[in-house]
Amino acid sequence: MLSFRIALRYLFSRTRLHAVNYVTALSAVAIAVVAMALVAVVGVYNGYVAMILGATEQVDADIVLRDTEGDIVLRDTEGGVFDLKKFPDYRTKLTKAGAEAIALRLESKVLLRVGEQQWVVDAVGVDSAFASVYPMGRAADVPELHSATTLVDAEGAPITPIQLGAAIQLPQDSSRTEHNGPAAEVLFPKRLGFTNPLAPASSFQSLEARVIGQYQPTSQETDAAIYLPLADLQDVLDYEESEVSALGIHLRSGVKTSDFKQQVKALYGDRLTALDREEQHPDLSYLIRMEKVMTYLILLFILLLAAFNVASSLAMLLIEKQDDSRIFTALGAPPSFTQQVFRRVGLLIALTGTSVGMLLGWILCLLQARFCIIRSGSGIEAMALPVDVRPLDMLLIFVSVTALSFLISLYPTRFFRRG
Repeated sequence: MLSFRIALRYLFSRTRLHAVNYVTALSAVAIAVVAMALVAVVGVYNGYVAMILGATEQVDADIVLRDTEGDIVLRDTEGGVFDLKKFPDYRTKLTKAGAEAIALRLESKVLLRVGEQQWVVDAVGVDSAFASVYPMGRAADVPELHSATTLVDAEGAPITPIQLGAAIQLPQDSSRTEHNGPAAEVLFPKRLGFTNPLAPASSFQSLEARVIGQYQPTSQETDAAIYLPLADLQDVLDYEESEVSALGIHLRSGVKTSDFKQQVKALYGDRLTALDREEQHPDLSYLIRMEKVMTYLILLFILLLAAFNVASSLAMLLIEKQDDSRIFTALGAPPSFTQQVFRRVGLLIALTGTSVGMLLGWILCLLQARFCIIRSGSGIEAMALPVDVRPLDMLLIFVSVTALSFLISLYPTRFFRRG
C-alpha cells in the first residue's frame, strides 16, 4: 500500500525535469487513443453483425434443426436428409420446449426452365406452416403455396405451383398474374432407379409447374431459390413423407434462443443440431469476425509501439528519482520496494490511459448511435454507421490494453538492481 501511495505521488507531482511529466502525459494519451479506437472499431463491427442478422429475420427461422452424421439418409443437400420417424413425438416435445410453430423443409439443387431461359437454383419444399415460421412467406403480394386453389393444365392434370426468388428474372413476355403465371419445368436429378448412360435425359425427372409469385429481394440465398409444396418435392425425389432436410422453428414470445437450444440438446443430444440465426450463416459471420479480429490485432500492434512511451517515461523517472531511491535504501527498504514503486507508476499510467480512452470511445459510440454523426454512402443510399458496444468486448479491451501497457512498463525496472 505504501508503494502505491508513493507511485501515485510520483505520477501526479511535478518533477525537476518537466520533460518527465510531458512524456508521461504523452504516453497516457497514446494509450487512451488506441483504447478509444478499439472501442469504436469493435462497436462498429458489432453493429454491422447485428444489422446483417437483423436483415435475416425476414428469411430465417428463429431456430433451424438439422441432423448430424448419425441420422443422414442421403447427403445430397446441405446438412443431409433425415427421417422424422427416428424422432417420435417431436412436435409435442419441441412445443413443450418453447416452439410455437414448426415448419418442415426439403432442399435440393434443380434446373429451372421458363421459356427459353434456364437457371440452376435451390429448390425448397415447404409445408403449410411455412408462413407461420418464415416472415417472407407472409408477403402480401405473393400467393400462398398451399392455398385452396388447385392449378391444372388443359387436360386436367395437376400443376405444381412455385414461387421464385428475386434473382430469377423471368422473360419479358411472361405473365405474372396471381393464378396465370408463366409455365415452368423443373428438372431434378434422379435418386433411385435405372439410368441409361447413353441417354443423359434419363438421369433427370421433370416436374410441370407454374409460377404464381415472386418474392422481393431479401438475401443471396433466398433470391436464387424457388419454393414449392413439400409433398410435390418429396414425390419427385422419391422421398417418404417423413424425410426432410430441416425443421424451422418459430419460438413463443418470451422464450430465449439459448434456452431452447439447451432443451433440444437435452432431448436429442448430438442427434440434432439447433442453429440460431447467426449460426445459419456461418460463412458470413466468420468473415465479419475475422475482419474484427485482424483489426483488433493491428490496433494492438499500434498500442505496442505506443506503450514504449511508458517505458521511456519510467526510465526518465528512474533517473529523476535516484536520490529518493538512496533514501529508501537508507531507511531500510530493500531494492525490491523501489522496483515495486516504479512498477506501480507504470500500472497507473496504463490504467489511466485505458480508462480515459475507453470512456471516450464509449461516449463516441453513444453519440454515433444517437445523432448518426458518421455516415457511409451518398445520397439516398447514405446510412449511419451502426454501433453495438458489448460488455464482454469492453472487458477484453480493458484487460488486453492494460496488461500489454503494464508488461512493457516492467522493462526499465529490470535494470534497477544493476544501477
